[in-house]
Amino acid sequence: MIKRLNYTLLLVAVLAFTIQVNAQTTTSENTYKGFNITANATGGVCSYLFWSDTYIQAGGGVGFRYDFSRFWGIYTSLDYESVFKPANNEHYRFLRIPIEMEFHTRHFYARGGLSFGIGLTAWTAANAKECFNIGETVLELGGRIPLTTHDILTIGVNTNVSVGFDKVYFDGIASPGLSPSPPRFGACIRLGYEHRF
Repeated sequence: MIKRLNYTLLLVAVLAFTIQVNAQTTTSENTYKGFNITANATGGVCSYLFWSDTYIQAGGGVGFRYDFSRFWGIYTSLDYESVFKPANNEHYRFLRIPIEMEFHTRHFYARGGLSFGIGLTAWTAANAKECFNIGETVLELGGRIPLTTHDILTIGVNTNVSVGFDKVYFDGIASPGLSPSPPRFGACIRLGYEHRF
């Protein structure tokens, strides 16, 4: 009788544990799905791959991410960039909109995609203004530091490999077609704050 009671108690305990684990798995999976808002600040040095130009970049922005599973989401943001080229004292400003896929865990993230940019200031040479930049590849790796269940600090390295196209205006007149951007590589430190709704 006591043996049968022990077996019954053991069976009930295993069944209760299994139900609890299944419930926690379902709950945690749904917890990770949802909408996030982010704020970021960037700064760093970039250089052209085939040119001798080097420039200093700083900026910031507001981003949005939708997580459709525990580890995967889609990310976009509106970023302001200020770019300074010390060699010829040129200064440019851009608005950029990246569209990226993101893989993330509790303490790590990696995202990559394409970027679309709009020039806000004129180039010094011949009053040419870069109006659109299409197709820059954006890659970013970083760490996540949870503060609460809804708030996270992020620090990462944002790289920009330009293989895109520019639409350029000269004195208000658009140049025909799109011209390829000179290839470049840059690495910027990005600090961010993320809030999950």
